[in-house]
Amino acid sequence: LPIYQVGDYAEGGIVFYVDETGQNGLVAAMEDLGQFEWGCYGTSISGADGQVIGSGLQNTLDIVVGCSETPTAASEALAYESGGYSDWYLPSLDELIEMYNTIGNGGSEVNIAGFEISYLPYYWSSTEYDNNHARSIDSSDGSFGYDHKGSSDFRVRPIRSF
Repeated sequence: LPIYQVGDYAEGGIVFYVDETGQNGLVAAMEDLGQFEWGCYGTSISGADGQVIGSGLQNTLDIVVGCSETPTAASEALAYESGGYSDWYLPSLDELIEMYNTIGNGGSEVNIAGFEISYLPYYWSSTEYDNNHARSIDSSDGSFGYDHKGSSDFRVRPIRSF
């Protein structure tokens, strides 16, 4: 089995997280999908509150089950197909922070993933904050907060696990 390192182009995207074996990890898509609402403002999405690395997929599935609005950040990430892969999803907050710190503006090679860092540099995570807000990150400086789930100015960068 191949051994991957952060920054490798593999498994359909850019590797931004690898476990201790070097054989399992996470990749970010090579492109943003666009700007979408998180969705279902005013509604609590059961289960979509995972923040740690490894919780993005379950959050995304919970969002799509609990929020019938489309298009949303989660529905677009799940529908994405690239590099022969169709198992993409919306990253959790910690997965998004890891992306910033490794392949984004906070990484040693400074934004090799090409995240938007000037005009509306905000990216949605799959981590819900409350009925009206979800967690996001500013890709220019790595700051994170919570934002109005109805905002459509936020970008979507799907990830997948390998």
